[in-house]
Amino acid sequence: MEKIVGTFVRIYVKENQRCEAFGKKPLNKVIAEMALKMDITDFVEYKAFEGYIFDKKLTTLTREVIDHELPIIIEFFTTDEKAQKFLDEMAPYLKNTAVLIFRDTVGYFFR
Repeated sequence: MEKIVGTFVRIYVKENQRCEAFGKKPLNKVIAEMALKMDITDFVEYKAFEGYIFDKKLTTLTREVIDHELPIIIEFFTTDEKAQKFLDEMAPYLKNTAVLIFRDTVGYFFR
């Protein structure tokens, strides 16, 4: 068991959000690629069954086939330094998203 103290980051985006600066690539893919590029290893992405971000327009899985607006939740745990560098680089592209940052978080890795 390895104990690590670091930063846990959770990002909420819509699945149809595009990033203009990266050739209209889906924002969740841009975030994943940037995390990989920055050697952030503990990364996971979830697609919600129901929810909304900012607009209070509830989107559910039954409408997902038409709307493609379900929330995507992206989470990762890394060192404070890597998390801050990631957030500094991504900040210009995180429009209409919510980002939660939990610093000094204790994590245990079982190998």
